[in-house]
Amino acid sequence: MLILPVALAVNAGQPKNKVEVLRYFESINTSNVNVRQCVWFAMKEYNKESEDKYVFLVEKTLHAKLQITDQMEYHIDVQISRSNCKKPLNNTENCVILRNIKLEKKVNCSFLVGALPWNGKFTLLNKECKDM
Repeated sequence: MLILPVALAVNAGQPKNKVEVLRYFESINTSNVNVRQCVWFAMKEYNKESEDKYVFLVEKTLHAKLQITDQMEYHIDVQISRSNCKKPLNNTENCVILRNIKLEKKVNCSFLVGALPWNGKFTLLNKECKDM
């Protein structure tokens, strides 16, 4: 019975929802398999939320950083462009980036993706995009 109050007192000083950083952001290779999975996931979410009638594709992955907390957190900068595929995307289409001046659109995005890749769990924590 005496252990419980002591355990509660020890935890009382720690703020709730505060995630401990085990390793702060460090640059990693953009071709890393987990980075590629996170980019795929982030683009799926981007295209789902986008009001554009065309699907966007990644033209370049510019930079990637990894931070470790209670999950792996990937901060990824990408350049994306409008493709020739209209929404909803069907898996048999071969999408390519549009080079038509009237329809061409490029966007730079920074995605923060929380990942537990071994569980197949990905969460888009933050997204910032700016037209080029």
